[in-house]
Amino acid sequence: MSVRKIEMVGVPNSYWSAIDNLMAQEMIEGTFRDTVVVLHFSRDCPSLSIGVNDDGDRIDARRVRECGHVPFRHLCCGGGAGAFTEGLPLILYYYRKPYEKPAVTLLSQSDLNGRANAAALRRLGFTAEYRAIGDTEILMGEARYKVIASYAGNYALPDFWSACSSIIWDPLPPETARAYVECLYHYPEKFEDKETKTPQARMRPLREIAKQHGMALQLEDVIEAVIEANVRALMGEERIVSETWAEEEAAELARTAPFFESETWIKRLSTKRMCAKAPSGSRLGKAAYKARKLIVASLLVNGRGEIEECLLTGDFYWRPQPTLFSPGAVEYFREALQGIVVSEEEGIRQAVESVFSRPDFEMPLIEPGDIIRALHKAGERLIPVEAYEEPFRAQAG
Repeated sequence: MSVRKIEMVGVPNSYWSAIDNLMAQEMIEGTFRDTVVVLHFSRDCPSLSIGVNDDGDRIDARRVRECGHVPFRHLCCGGGAGAFTEGLPLILYYYRKPYEKPAVTLLSQSDLNGRANAAALRRLGFTAEYRAIGDTEILMGEARYKVIASYAGNYALPDFWSACSSIIWDPLPPETARAYVECLYHYPEKFEDKETKTPQARMRPLREIAKQHGMALQLEDVIEAVIEANVRALMGEERIVSETWAEEEAAELARTAPFFESETWIKRLSTKRMCAKAPSGSRLGKAAYKARKLIVASLLVNGRGEIEECLLTGDFYWRPQPTLFSPGAVEYFREALQGIVVSEEEGIRQAVESVFSRPDFEMPLIEPGDIIRALHKAGERLIPVEAYEEPFRAQAG
């Protein structure tokens, strides 16, 4: 068996979600093949994104477009906000493997992905280390710099996997760095446990590190090494064949990519939209809590103090993920918490633990107590729904 490798140049990053969707369709139809896709972005078509589990209120899509960037929301994997432009290529891996706790899970596949990234960098001569989902780092003295972002995701389809390696080769161009700050809200809680207080400060371009070490290294060397390591680790294959999309695949990608840039998709998880459907007299509580990953809890509470709606968002990873047609684990927590009095700690604890005990649920690096703390903070900050402001608007004001 061989793995096909397809390279795309200059497309907006909304194609990432369109490719995720195409691969899922082919998995269902039985036409799927193990596939690696390399996305090379251009400075002429930069993108800003939020994660599949993010609150849509943290991105101002209109301002993103005014800044000359394409906004979109991911379809697969988790993670938080991202910026994609020249010098920041993305490698996507699609493969089949039956979901089987505890052997084959989000955590096990993310670990395979991260360790493969680190092993590839070590073979190129770097002192690299994989720490946890999302972070492949290079050690330079006492300092650590994130140089590859990575994670694996699993759809409601039990044997469909998507993983990625996002290589930080060059720094963000100034215009994209400004847009990243101005058009996306960055929760200060996310950096409570870190020495650095901004996303960019934790990262350092791999090109700069290679130059500092006197290494004559090209980006293509890194891409090739990372792909080879991940194809072996994730797919158990050695042979990689360069191909192009079939005509019907290319047409499907071009047709669906714009949807993942739309307000309909970007705002599919949104505290503002949840408030818009709230009965008169409802109150909103919203709070961020930093565990190993950021958890943002939004609660709608009625006049009797009961939880009417619950929305959990953040940069965490969980299964089942939201899809085009299902809210996934979002619905599990909503159903478990609905009707519980917001101050009833034991009821909330039992509801959260009931979700974690489901055989199809997984939330790596997060414990039930982390969710409970986020909900507790939100329950202490109740305001009339009419007083809620989207976070970037409140920040600008």
